[in-house]
Amino acid sequence: MPETADLTDDEVDEFTKACNRLYALMHRNRSSLAATSTGPDQLSESQLVLLTPLTEQGAMAVGRLATRAGVAQPTATRALKQLEDKGFVARKRVSGDDRTVLVTLTPRGETAWHVADNRMRAFQREALDQIPPERRTSVVDALTELARAIDRTG
Repeated sequence: MPETADLTDDEVDEFTKACNRLYALMHRNRSSLAATSTGPDQLSESQLVLLTPLTEQGAMAVGRLATRAGVAQPTATRALKQLEDKGFVARKRVSGDDRTVLVTLTPRGETAWHVADNRMRAFQREALDQIPPERRTSVVDALTELARAIDRTG
C-alpha cells in the first residue's frame, strides 16, 4: 500500500465527501432508472449488477458470480431463483459435482439486460455531455484510477 503521510486531513475529507456524493447520486439515478422501467422484462438495479458478469464472461458458478457482483452468496442465490422464475437465467448442477451450480443468461435475460444497459448508457451519455470535451479523457482516467485504487484496498 502506498505511503499516505503526504495526505492532509482536509484532502481526505474533501475526497470522502466527493466519493460519497458521487456514490449517492449514482445509486439514486440507477434506482430511479430501474423504477421508471415498466413491463415484465424490466430489471432492478441489483438484478442488473448481478447479471452483468454473465454478459462479460458467460456461464459461471453461483459463488463466483456473487463475488463478481459484490454480494453474499445467499443473496445471489435468492436473486437468481427470482431471475430463473422469470426466465432470465438458467441454473444447472455441474456433472460430477452436486455442490456447484452454473448460471447462464437466457436469451430473454440477455435482451432484458441490454434494454436496461442501453437506458443506463443513455443517462451516462447525458452526464458525460455536460463535461467540457477537453476534460472528458481526464475525467474518465481519474474514475478508472479511482476504481483501481478502491479495488486494491477493498
